[in-house]
Amino acid sequence: MQMKKTGVLLVRIVLCLLILASGFIGMKKLKGMKKAPQKVERKEPALPVQVVQVQAKTVPVVISGYGEVVSRTEVTLPAEVSGRVIFAHKDLQVGAIIEKDEVLYKINEQDFRLDLKSAQARLKSLVRDLELARKEYARVSNLYSKKKVGTQSTVEKGEQAVNAISNQIIQVKQTIDQVKLQLARCVIRAPFTGRITELFVDQGEYVTAGKNLLTLTDDRDLEVQVPLDSRDAVQWLRFQTKNDGQSWFGLPEKTACNLTWTEKESVRAQGLLDRVVRFDSQTRSLTVAIRLQPEKSATFPLVQGMFCRVDIEGRALDNVFALPRAAVSFEQTVYVVQEGRLHTRKVEVARIEENMAFITGGLKDWEQVIVTRLENPLEKSLVNILDPVQSVQPVLQPVQKEAGEE
Repeated sequence: MQMKKTGVLLVRIVLCLLILASGFIGMKKLKGMKKAPQKVERKEPALPVQVVQVQAKTVPVVISGYGEVVSRTEVTLPAEVSGRVIFAHKDLQVGAIIEKDEVLYKINEQDFRLDLKSAQARLKSLVRDLELARKEYARVSNLYSKKKVGTQSTVEKGEQAVNAISNQIIQVKQTIDQVKLQLARCVIRAPFTGRITELFVDQGEYVTAGKNLLTLTDDRDLEVQVPLDSRDAVQWLRFQTKNDGQSWFGLPEKTACNLTWTEKESVRAQGLLDRVVRFDSQTRSLTVAIRLQPEKSATFPLVQGMFCRVDIEGRALDNVFALPRAAVSFEQTVYVVQEGRLHTRKVEVARIEENMAFITGGLKDWEQVIVTRLENPLEKSLVNILDPVQSVQPVLQPVQKEAGEE
């Protein structure tokens, strides 16, 4: 019995060994049938970038601001005499264009003409009285001096009569001049060619001296008052040399400016920097006035009330590199390409104007600067330049120069 159990166990062990041996042999055959994988050379990935080639240049600084177009010449005409308006211009309405010296209103002048006739009649009477008084004075004076007839008192009374009438004549002449002036003021004329912007009185109304009649605006004489950062203005605007003892800003040079309507960029005009208007200590801003030159506008003219952007050409930055603003990080670094790889470079930013940054240090002529926006690239990464190397120019508004200006 014991021998039978031992034989069964040996058979089982042998079967297990045969199964393991056959599995091992089969695995060896399958491994021999497997082909070795091809060796692939692993390439370093390259960053696709666009670059610009920089070169130091001299560029003008452009100071920008915003303001509303207003007329330099706007007059509210008052009535200078009292009376009823008997005539009004046929086009007397807001928006109408009135030519210079056209009659706007006529005020009833009948009372003044009556006063004039009365004063003129009084003057004629006094002139006759003066002639008679002079004759009487001459008569009594001759009688007293030559024939000793009469008295010195009589002669003096004759002289006093002549002087009294002369004084009355002077007063009446002054009255006539005043009445003529009032008659002239009964007719209100346009002092210049302009547009009616406000209308207060119409025909048939009674007005008193000092009452406003209308407001006339000259649309050909416009300006924009623009508040600028005072530090920018003082540093970059070009001022004339100040006189000794002058406590206010010097007069700015007549610098060319571009004006653009904020609602539509195609509506533009040219202007000249005219003067410094005021300094605001609370906002630390310096307000300057730009005088428009409508004859130099190539598009639809700017008009009063339009809100505009103003670009003023200031002093020049010498020996600077102009880059797109996006190419410079907040840490004032840029990425340059050297031997086909990316390198981080610290730069000195002199000024930023909208989409441009002006670099004064950290770059050299003809270096390639990456302008593609990258997020934390690895230093010395391989780069692939997508476009041919380009040069960058400051994207500034063209400023037209005055005739004869350098």
